[in-house]
Amino acid sequence: MSDTMERWMGMRRRTVIGGAVAVAATMSAGGLAATPRKRVGVVGGGIIGASVAFQLARAGADVFLFEKERPAAGATQASVAWINPVVNDATYMRLRLESMAAWLEDDRVLGLQAVWGGSVSWAYADKEKALRAKAEVLQGTDDPPRTLSAGQIRQTCPGVNPGDGVAFAFQSHKDGHVDPVHATERYLAAAAAAGAKILYPCEVTKILLTGSRVTGVRTSKGDFPLDMLVSATGTDTPHIMAMAGKQLQLAHKPGLVIHTDAQPVVTDKVFEASSLIEFKQYADGRFLTSFTGGPPDLPVHAEVLKRQMQHPSEELRQFHGQMLIARTAEYIPAIGNAQPVKILVGFRPYPLDNRPICGPVPGVEGLYTIVTHSGITLAPILGRYAAQEIATGRQAPSLAPYRPSRYIAA
Repeated sequence: MSDTMERWMGMRRRTVIGGAVAVAATMSAGGLAATPRKRVGVVGGGIIGASVAFQLARAGADVFLFEKERPAAGATQASVAWINPVVNDATYMRLRLESMAAWLEDDRVLGLQAVWGGSVSWAYADKEKALRAKAEVLQGTDDPPRTLSAGQIRQTCPGVNPGDGVAFAFQSHKDGHVDPVHATERYLAAAAAAGAKILYPCEVTKILLTGSRVTGVRTSKGDFPLDMLVSATGTDTPHIMAMAGKQLQLAHKPGLVIHTDAQPVVTDKVFEASSLIEFKQYADGRFLTSFTGGPPDLPVHAEVLKRQMQHPSEELRQFHGQMLIARTAEYIPAIGNAQPVKILVGFRPYPLDNRPICGPVPGVEGLYTIVTHSGITLAPILGRYAAQEIATGRQAPSLAPYRPSRYIAA
């Protein structure tokens, strides 16, 4: 038995979702029916690719997921994994709200173990205007923000100290967060139980074309004939598009993410400190903290601001881990006793307008791409809509503003 097949079979054997996977595999998927059965390849084993593979498999497609390293190895594992609707764009927020509803369903059925503790965001004077704009957009939802003072944050969230310079803050009650690696593994296990083949390590090295139509892929494990190919490859999307003769530029957004060892649980919320640091604590006591604003524009950071790279030395990696923990401890002292377990430089897939790109690639029949920031929040709904469009040909109106034609010419 090949290494790939052993991993796939092992994933099926380790599926411990109880009866939920069987239920999920037989759900109607909103009436989808892939007839005749389509052979669909999904490139990328992050949470979006996993969600797409699951939805396609339960819709009746023959699904092959190709992951060049291991599931959740890219942007997924380095995500804060905050499930929220907060953007200053009402149309985009509606899509995120749709996905939050889908999150509740998938969490219940698949056991994704999301924590629904809400969130608290605050801003100092330089970021006050932007945070107020987000709060204003949220007023029209079923979770209108509750404005807080610095003192009220301390009362609402014992053990959290935002400092005395808070210019504006609000609390949302319905936000959640999740371990994105665990959630990805659950989606993949459910996809495998529904018949998908999960192949890794298996790198796509060439898109096979007949004229302008996709007919398959060449991979490190051989050639696979396909009717359709979905790219869900995050920051690698420009590389995959180039295989089809298309150009796509993404913004380069590095961010430092630290996972700590387990500590006594003090909160179930996600916190955003003036668009600089986001932090949370998992139900098992692990903390996650992230410099979401990226590194300062200094000469020492020139290389990481230009290209994807990890720390050049273990010493520097450990320094950054301890530095971010110490900085976060100014807001939540309980993290000060924690030790870093994972120190990641995460590179986030950012379309240039910070809006999702989702749909058929112009000029290449049978090629579909999904790339977005906020992939954790959007994974459930993008999986559903992509499966609908691929399996039935019916366009999803909610995706109309986000088509690849914004950036990719036919």
